Amino acid sequence: MSTPPPSSEFVSLLTEHQADLWAFIITQLPGSPDVSDVLQKTNLTLWKKQADFELGSNFRAWAMTIARFEVLAHLKKHNRGSWLVFNDELLATIADESPQAITPSASRLSQLEQCLQKLRPNHRELLNHRYQSKDGLETYARKCGRSVSSLSVTLHRVRATLRKCINEGLAMIKIEGDAQ
Repeated sequence: MSTPPPSSEFVSLLTEHQADLWAFIITQLPGSPDVSDVLQKTNLTLWKKQADFELGSNFRAWAMTIARFEVLAHLKKHNRGSWLVFNDELLATIADESPQAITPSASRLSQLEQCLQKLRPNHRELLNHRYQSKDGLETYARKCGRSVSSLSVTLHRVRATLRKCINEGLAMIKIEGDAQ
């Protein structure tokens, strides 16, 4: 039995929710080196079951349900003889509460973009160099006449500022959503 070719909407939804699925699986398998394997199996199952998904319904909830079953199958298969075994009730509680605790990646990215715009231009330039350039901080330090250690401290502060801005923005969105 062959799977029909995927619709562009399905592919888009699958791609959009990868970070959320990754975060969900990590909460179920903390510290496990098998997270990427379980994500891959989840994606394969989603792909195979795409005909079961009704476009317009909640893809995230559907995908996380499938991820939950993939995690349970993984635990059942790999935790025999393991000293760290969670009982089924704890796993169910974690799985039920995790999706609500994981902020959708699209919301976080939107907040990041807004927060980046609030930064001073030189801080945005430093971030761009750090995360988009192949050159190290040494090159940038020579260019702007600063020491590498002072740039490292500045990067740490800028990232902390971004984290605070994103979290505050997400909290405001949640408050507005709860008020509606």
